[in-house]
Amino acid sequence: MKILKINYKKLGLAATLMSALLLGACNKQLENNLINDTYSDTFWKNEKDFTGAVLGTYGLFRKAMVTNQAFFAWGDTPIGIFTTDDGTLHSNIYTGGSFIMSYREGGCLNWTNWYRVINAANLIIKKLPEVSDDKFSVGTKSYILGEAYFMRALSYFYMTRVWGDLPLQTEPTETADQAVLKGRTSTEEILKFIVEDAQKASSLLTWEGVDGLGRRRANKAAALALLTHATAWQNDYAKTVTYADSLIKRTDLFALQAKGNIRNVFKEAGAKENIFVFTNKDAENESAFYNTDYVGVFSAAVGFITVSSDIYVNMPFFRPIYFVTNTKLEEIYGSGEEGDSRRTDFFRNNTNTQYNSLMKYSDIVYKNAATNSDPRIESNLVVFRLADMILLKAEALNALGRDGEALTAVNSIRERSGAKTPISSSGANLRRDILKERQRELIGEGHAYFDIVRNTWKTKNNNLYIQLASWSMDANRMAQKGYLFPIHNDILNSNRLISQNPYWMGKY
Repeated sequence: MKILKINYKKLGLAATLMSALLLGACNKQLENNLINDTYSDTFWKNEKDFTGAVLGTYGLFRKAMVTNQAFFAWGDTPIGIFTTDDGTLHSNIYTGGSFIMSYREGGCLNWTNWYRVINAANLIIKKLPEVSDDKFSVGTKSYILGEAYFMRALSYFYMTRVWGDLPLQTEPTETADQAVLKGRTSTEEILKFIVEDAQKASSLLTWEGVDGLGRRRANKAAALALLTHATAWQNDYAKTVTYADSLIKRTDLFALQAKGNIRNVFKEAGAKENIFVFTNKDAENESAFYNTDYVGVFSAAVGFITVSSDIYVNMPFFRPIYFVTNTKLEEIYGSGEEGDSRRTDFFRNNTNTQYNSLMKYSDIVYKNAATNSDPRIESNLVVFRLADMILLKAEALNALGRDGEALTAVNSIRERSGAKTPISSSGANLRRDILKERQRELIGEGHAYFDIVRNTWKTKNNNLYIQLASWSMDANRMAQKGYLFPIHNDILNSNRLISQNPYWMGKY
């Protein structure tokens, strides 16, 4: 098929413009304005319109991920690897599991931004079949439809891990008359829907899209990566292995970065380890800048709060707002982990203090090069990469009782990193060790907390949680779904059919 050709210098602007147009496309109870009828009637006419619309879904998704650093706050802060000196309102999540997220409710407890992505995807899915094929170049119409299915599935996947049961919106809302209040659909049904959408996306997207679109837009591999994750959440581990292998075996497209070069996945979208990323190139109007007001601290890119000015001049903080202590680094990469290059690849400390900066989001460009001022973060937001797939395969193989194969998979990641001692455990101990390896490899990428939840939420077994986090989630909290985050009060107040997650009733 013909691969879509994109001018990436215009991609950021196009996504921004389409995001603005699509921001309103959502249900009334989710506090969004609606697309104007007259505009809607004149818009959905040709390939250019739909390409702009699908680019808009990426812009909306990026906003949902980074508002209040949501993906990082959800996936990394609750387990206690990172810490902060910025007061108990912000440190309680690390040590006591307080998910109320003070000053971050708008991005971390409110799902509005995510439903904006979903409604934009719903609009594309509805409108696309209404336009004749001759308005599109060969292969483009089906590819755009695949992107819409993928972005809808990916958005639901992020949300269900955070809030569990969700309103299932499959029809777009374009006018106030179409707004319908909906209750929550069970997590199991949401996961089933995600798998169905991702399978549709996989059938419509292509392998050629991986390099043809620079791993920056949906492709067949991205859909298969989502299926790898979603089936693991369903405990359908035989399918997890199948989907992971479909990616691992494509050595023409994917390969692990060499030891000492792992950070390249955050610098170069086209790195062969990457499957699907969001870029932040300043030349393409995508880079993140720092807002100097207090609220801006909690809206800034992750790099601004995890990299200090002793690493790069004119960064906003002399020590990171969120850092990893020497003791914690030693716990993760210390005894038994000799030779592991990830400790120095992923962390740096120029002042010999306890404030180790996370270097994954440290690709900086200065808007004013002459004075090294006005820094912008250009690091990729990596959604899926090959190491993640290999470690998910290891987890699945262990769950299926195939520990020998699981050891081969997990130790391939350790060998790449230079760790001299291979893992040799089995059974439940191997499951714990695989999850610890995921922490070493994927730290700061929004996975660690969800890895623990995925392995405990159905069994209600707290033992694994105690082994992998810095605080204990007791059986009572787990039974009340206290591993989920609370739902913002604005959502509850605007939709009487939605109730708070049980553990947070009366607490938030």
